[in-house]
Amino acid sequence: MRLTIYTDYTLRVMMFLAVKHLSGELSRIDEIADAYAISRSHLTKIVQELGHSGMVETLRGRAGGMRLTRSPRQISIGEIVRLAEKD
Repeated sequence: MRLTIYTDYTLRVMMFLAVKHLSGELSRIDEIADAYAISRSHLTKIVQELGHSGMVETLRGRAGGMRLTRSPRQISIGEIVRLAEKD
């Protein structure tokens, strides 16, 4: 099975958020884009879909950002791949 770039980026976003989960710190798209050298516009689409799925909570505004809604241990890679891969 081959994964798309979109799925790769989705997994990277989730890994980034998992690392910050214990501290409760919010992450921003710019932060993730810089860490992985990914286009900000690609990340915006991914974060929007993750937010609609309920895996990620997004907070708007000046002090906004995103974080996981569940513990990283409760989220499987398969669940993330199924969300990102439509086929």
